[in-house]
Formats: sequence, C-alpha cells, structure tokens
Amino acid sequence: MTVKPLNILIYCCKNNSVFENVSKILMSCVGKERYTVYQLDESEPWQRHCALVVIASHPMDISHKVTAQMKQYRRDGGKLISMGGYFSSLLPLDCFKEPPGPCLDDLCQTPSQLEVGQGIQKSLLLLPSNSFTDKTILTKALMEVGIDSKTGNTVQLQPLNVYCQNSTTLDNYFSCLKLACPVGDDGDLLYPKEKLQSDCDVKIFQGSGKAEFFDEHTIIGFPEVFIQSKAVTSTQDLLWTNSILRQDVSSVAVLADVQVAGKGRGKNQWISPLGSMCLSFFYTPKPGTMLTKKLPFVQYITALATIKAIQGTNSKVPPLRIKWPNDIYTGDGKKIGGVLVNCSSNGKTTQLCIGIGINVNNDEPTISLAKLSGSQTSVPKLASKVCCSFIEEVDLFNELGYEQFIERFCQSWLHQDKLVKISVGSVNCDAIIKSIDADGYLSVVDLASNKSVSVQPDGNSFDMMENLIAVKSS
Repeated sequence: MTVKPLNILIYCCKNNSVFENVSKILMSCVGKERYTVYQLDESEPWQRHCALVVIASHPMDISHKVTAQMKQYRRDGGKLISMGGYFSSLLPLDCFKEPPGPCLDDLCQTPSQLEVGQGIQKSLLLLPSNSFTDKTILTKALMEVGIDSKTGNTVQLQPLNVYCQNSTTLDNYFSCLKLACPVGDDGDLLYPKEKLQSDCDVKIFQGSGKAEFFDEHTIIGFPEVFIQSKAVTSTQDLLWTNSILRQDVSSVAVLADVQVAGKGRGKNQWISPLGSMCLSFFYTPKPGTMLTKKLPFVQYITALATIKAIQGTNSKVPPLRIKWPNDIYTGDGKKIGGVLVNCSSNGKTTQLCIGIGINVNNDEPTISLAKLSGSQTSVPKLASKVCCSFIEEVDLFNELGYEQFIERFCQSWLHQDKLVKISVGSVNCDAIIKSIDADGYLSVVDLASNKSVSVQPDGNSFDMMENLIAVKSS
C-alpha cells in the first residue's frame, strides 16, 4: 500500500465554515508534523488514504452514497468520530458486536465524561457537539481511535538569509529590496507581514560567508540569488504570491528547513518536518525555446531532474520512480516527494515558480531518503544538485526535443502498460497506459475500442495506485 501522510477527513456536506471551525479545533489537538485535514469528497477514492473520518453533519443531511461509504469504511477497519452524538441512522445497532454504550441523550447531558459508543475495537466514538470544543475530551477521544495527540511547539517564522555567487549581484539585489521593503527600528530590512499573511515581519539579512548550497554548484548564474531560512510559511508562496524577492533577477531559489504552511498540488497540504527538503525556485526560460512551446512538460522535467539529483547525491538510495504527473515514489509504491509548478505567460515572457518537497532525513510522516539508504544526505547540497539537474534537463529538452524526453521519462515512471480505469467527461473505460503525448497529456489505449485516449493531468483526480482516473468535482 502507498505510504502517505495521515489524513483526517471531515464530512460536513461541503459547508466551508463548518469545515474551517472543525479543522481548527482538530489541529489544536493533533501533531501538525504528522496529520493533514481535508474535507471528505464522496466522489474521490478517499477510503484508503485517511486515518480518521469526523462526521460534522446531522444524519438527515448525509446522502445514501456517503452512508454506504461510511459503513464499508468502518467494516474495513476505518475509525470514525461523530460530533453531535448522531449515528444510529448511519450505522444501525445491529452492526455492533457490543452495545454502543449509553443512550445519546445521556451523552449530551454529561459532556465531561467520555462515555462513548465504542463498537468494534473502539472504531466508532459518539461525541456530543458541546464536548467537541473541550480539548481534554477531544484529545482523549482522538487517542481512543489511535490518533497521535502530540501537538509540539509552535514554529516561529525565521529570518531570510540571502546569498549570491557574485558579490555585485548581491549588492544590486539588496538595493532593490531596500526600495520595496520597510526597515525596522534596529535598521534591519523587513519582509512585511502583510505579504507573508502572518503575525510578524521577517528580517532579511545578507548572508555572511559562503552558503553550503554553492559548495559543489556546477551551474553559473542559476539561481542568481539563493535564500535560506530555518522556517517560512511556504517557499512557493514566498516566490509566487508577490514579486518582492524576484525583482530585477531572472532566477531565485528559496530553501527552508521547515514550512508552516507547505503547499501541494491543487488544495493539498504538504507536511514539511525538520529534515525534509523544502525548495522553490523562480525561473524565466528563454523565449522561443522548445520549453516555452511545451510548458506542460515542466513538471515532468522537474520530476525527472529531481530523481537524477537524488541518485547523484546519495548513490545508496534505491532507484526511484515518477507517479504521474508529478510525484516521486520508491519502486515499491511509497511516496517520498512531489513537484508543484506555477506558471505565468503573456505570449512573450514566461515565468515559472517550481516547488519541490522531498523527505530527506526526516523520520515522519512517511518514508525518507535516510531510511532508504541508511545514511544522511545534506539538504543544501541536494537542493543545489536539483537546481543544476533541472537546468541540464531543460537544455536537453530544448536541444533534443520532447520525443526523446518522453522516452527517458517513461523509463523512470511507475505505470508502463498498467491497467487503469478512466472516468473523464463522457469517457468511461478500461485502458492500458502507454506514454505521454506531444501535448503533455497521459496517453492510454481503450481496451474496448483499441483507440488512443489522452487524459489531461490538471483538473483531474488521479490515484494511479488505486488504478483510477476521475474528474474532480468542482
């Protein structure tokens, strides 16, 4: 089975305000370095990818489809907590081997006691809604269903330290920053909290000495600027959501020890504990090149470059594979990292912001390079190798064309000739995966008609490990 961060799913009939409130309460009681929280979407193959489901809806509002999903999830060993003490209509009493505990009216009258219906192996807890906000009760309930309640210390944002290979570039860069950023009472340059969407400004320092990132760097001029920090909101947000850090330069890279709000594809969260590689870089490709004509290939180029960099940095790591479109996996199906690409193009100029997250030396939440190889890897040196490998792959792509790239890419992915079920628009079929087409779409062959079908990566839910491609609900 694929090893992924442990997800807690909240079912709230797509009520965003309820989700935000319940999510905030839950995350105050669990380890943020281990769990992510999402809304449950019944159209997604969610059952195998979560540690807990929290019901935050009255049973009268729960559809028959969700009811059936919940029953099957629990029969398969899934754990559930119901917020309002409601469950009899969702999971009738005959599904229990033991009585479910006191009646719900009694539960609601005694919220200070965790007298909950336990069912089979404590897989079902009924909590009255007024006890859900009691952290002591909720924490105990979470522990009952096997959820780690260690919350750890709150991570504070740390200063940004700026380095360049060329001292003149560094001086010019700081001159631009001083025009865009406020200066604190102590004279230090500040990244404004409004831009960070945080409670505090962050100081920006000119790095003293040489960054380890540049120790074995083989590409001159990329990145022009390298920024390192112990803790940021998100490396991707720092570079993409506003232009402060990328003024008058064609490339900037940001490397952080920890992210407090890491980003994944779509609305996914990316857990970024200490020891992982949290890297984003801003890159402006040359106009008129093959890359600017084939922008969907950027995520594939980055994924392949990342694998190449990992193997070149730590030869003890077993061969890694790409899960379409942009995840890095071990050969036996354990997720170890992923790629996130933001792109902007006006027809003349293209700007790319590429984020890469890799589990390097961290013990949680899943597998890491250290566990695979039995040895530690320098995160700054790996980040440097990824940047250099990316430029090398871009140069090959521009020189040799996309056909040769596709051939090399497909040698490194998990899916050649695998059977997959497709549900995209009016297309519903069993198919065999063959390649990537000229537009960067997944190319498969419909088994019934023996015709080729192309599947677009963006906007689709794709769980290759479940052999399913399906359109995401809007």
